[in-house]
Amino acid sequence: MLSEQQLCEHDIKHFVATHIYDFHVYPLEGNRLTTVLGHAYGMARLEREFAHHREINKAPSRFGLVGESPPMRHLYRMLQHAAESDVSVLVTGPTGTGKELAARAIHDHSERSSGPYVAINCAAIPPALLQSELFGHEKGSFTSANARKAGYIQSAAGGTLFLDEIGDMPMESQATLLRFLEDKIVTPIGSTRGRHVDVRVLASTNVHLEQAIEDKRFRADLYYRLAFLTVETPPLSERGDDIELLAQHFLDEAAREAGTRQLNLAKDAVAALRCHPWPGNVRELRSVIFQAALSCQGITIRASDLKIQGQSRGAIGSYAGRGRNATEKHNGASTGRYVIGTLKSAREASEKRNLEYALERNACNVTRTAQDLGVSRMTLYRLMAKHGVERDAIESSR
Repeated sequence: MLSEQQLCEHDIKHFVATHIYDFHVYPLEGNRLTTVLGHAYGMARLEREFAHHREINKAPSRFGLVGESPPMRHLYRMLQHAAESDVSVLVTGPTGTGKELAARAIHDHSERSSGPYVAINCAAIPPALLQSELFGHEKGSFTSANARKAGYIQSAAGGTLFLDEIGDMPMESQATLLRFLEDKIVTPIGSTRGRHVDVRVLASTNVHLEQAIEDKRFRADLYYRLAFLTVETPPLSERGDDIELLAQHFLDEAAREAGTRQLNLAKDAVAALRCHPWPGNVRELRSVIFQAALSCQGITIRASDLKIQGQSRGAIGSYAGRGRNATEKHNGASTGRYVIGTLKSAREASEKRNLEYALERNACNVTRTAQDLGVSRMTLYRLMAKHGVERDAIESSR
């Protein structure tokens, strides 16, 4: 609340312009002041409620990972077992599921956590250089060896060596690595003297090593040496509610790292995320969320803001509730009012009608509807997203 004279002062004018929500000049207008205060209070209350909602739904972090689904709880138990031991561990799982994060978590929660953690991507180093990188070399041991160099194994002494993509290691290097795992002696290229190195080895792969052994691409004896314990990171498609937790986690990350404003997800966006099979797993989800956060114009991300590979704009539009015929049109099954009589379209049309009828019969209560249909709530949500069925539309038509 300012006087006309105060508003003419440069410092006050600048402060009001840059920091103040609204200002009033004497004499006060009661109705206008009440309206502005009511609006400011309402917005502050919504902001507090939204912040509280984010806090209570914030994904609990174990081992630096996000998720509370049954597959993740199993992963946490396996990580705990691995951290409490000092044996070699093989981390398996599809690409993009966080194998490197799992390996780092094992190190960070082990007795070797104060020691070095050295990671090497076996697929990124040319086969001819891999042995030199792992075991080191002496000066003059080959043409470009201008100085003595300690390998990654020696660099990890007292800590952990992580071999990422171990399934791509050449057979010759596999034999040398096996000898090291058996006696913990490192002999650099060009040297005749071995050195004992105290290091724990963790490895990861998205290759089915059992099949690679059958194909003579991986040594069975090395596999057994690496896999004293096996930890498997689950695909995102099996993690259910974790998808929403991870999406919100990545939105928070985007706000911190990319400088985006704090965003939330609309229901149709959540439905679209849950329905997608996520072949690229968590890495793909992070990319989709970051792109949406950077391009979103408002404070809420909708399904139409998500650029999901393999989902056309028409398919995403069905999540946004663009009419009950959106899914049929996307499938190419609609021509005007009539549906082409293929078995697939007939089955999907019947499934959609039964879904809508069950929701209407149970007053759109998701739990009762899922029980009525004999499916889980997660499966029910996926079916609703698949067919573009929204509870709001059903409730409004009742």
